[in-house]
Amino acid sequence: MKLLLSIALFFWVSVIAQAENLPERIDIEYVLNGSIGQGKAHEILRVWQENGIQHYTIDSEASASGILKLIKRGSIHRHSEGTIIPDEGMKPLRFTDQRGEKPAREVEFDWSGQRIIYRRKGQEMTENLPSGTLDELSLAYHFMFTAPPEQTLVVHETDYRTLQTARYTVAWEMLDTPIGKLATIVLTKQREQNDPFKKKIWLATDHHLLPVRIISTEKHGLEVDQIVTKINYSPLVNSAR
Repeated sequence: MKLLLSIALFFWVSVIAQAENLPERIDIEYVLNGSIGQGKAHEILRVWQENGIQHYTIDSEASASGILKLIKRGSIHRHSEGTIIPDEGMKPLRFTDQRGEKPAREVEFDWSGQRIIYRRKGQEMTENLPSGTLDELSLAYHFMFTAPPEQTLVVHETDYRTLQTARYTVAWEMLDTPIGKLATIVLTKQREQNDPFKKKIWLATDHHLLPVRIISTEKHGLEVDQIVTKINYSPLVNSAR
């Protein structure tokens, strides 16, 4: 375990050194493998400075093929936007999830009022907003901008439906991918007895802790394995706006 922490600390120092030189845009392509079909996904991370505050957006589009396409009709579009707090990581302000032709489901993070607001199907629901809450997109990119997780990690996370508190264990693994073997930090969700949703995230230490593989359980119990096939960094530009 001491070795793991030493490795994590070493990678964190190098990641922090690289964070100041992050390009304004990173594109990641994935292949999706499920028990009844395949698909592909494309995610875009944008980071910029405005009025002395660092902002981010994450856009994700996923589409299915084969038998899975009969169940997951159309593309899934997800969007997260917010700010980045030095040494604390991402602080989402808004998250949306749109599936096919259905209206987008929206989540608003009201930090001043300590409320999280869910809007879907013409209804609005409000819950208390715990400090450090992340949506399902920002969770995967959050560690690019904060200290690496240690032995265990407790996270308040939300999709477009519910807020939950989850515990993740932390490990280190060499991962075989279509773009080569990658050194990764692995976060594995420890599910409670009645929790049907699996999640496991691999963060590449040589790529700013970008998520290069995610295994998750979708609605109706469909398990999806999302693994990187390409990472494209835009040229470094002046990020001030």
